[in-house]
Amino acid sequence: MRPDRRRNGFKRSWTRGPDRVRYRSQFSNSGGVLPDLKPLRPLLLIVIFYLIAFWLSLSYWAFRDARERSNSVAFHVFATGLSLLLPIFGLFIYMIIRPPLTMAERRALELETQALSEPGGPVRELRPCPSCGEPIDSQYVLCPHCKTQFSKLCPRCNKQLKLGWSVCPYCAEEVPLQGSVAAPRIAN
Repeated sequence: MRPDRRRNGFKRSWTRGPDRVRYRSQFSNSGGVLPDLKPLRPLLLIVIFYLIAFWLSLSYWAFRDARERSNSVAFHVFATGLSLLLPIFGLFIYMIIRPPLTMAERRALELETQALSEPGGPVRELRPCPSCGEPIDSQYVLCPHCKTQFSKLCPRCNKQLKLGWSVCPYCAEEVPLQGSVAAPRIAN
């Protein structure tokens, strides 16, 4: 072969040693054609540092998220190890297998369910109005839709009384009937 034969864009040179033929290409350290990468080293180091910091921050996030979702130390170690060993793919696996609610969300949901299931809680009993048929609360004194009066309040204890009652059964106060007008009281 010729010493400076060009094939496929590569410059080759052959040198003969005392006992063998040495091959030197353009990619060798002595006189190569590739550009010098020394000016790009700081940029390359910054990119590598950023990728390592991103990888470690993903692992830390997985650890903190696992702590918020479970009390199991084994689950914490599993989530952290998975995100360390398989940086992005492991995080996707963790997102699939993690519990759907945090412990705080689970506790709030339990308290809400308990509050709604207790008698006398915020759930009120509804009944239809005898006049208009609209649903109304059973504690209403009159219908807000048609203004039909169902009961009256005791002037002394403010308990609900039926319309026909002349005495409050809770405090023994005499209550005037629907059509009659009570005599005004004189304070002593």
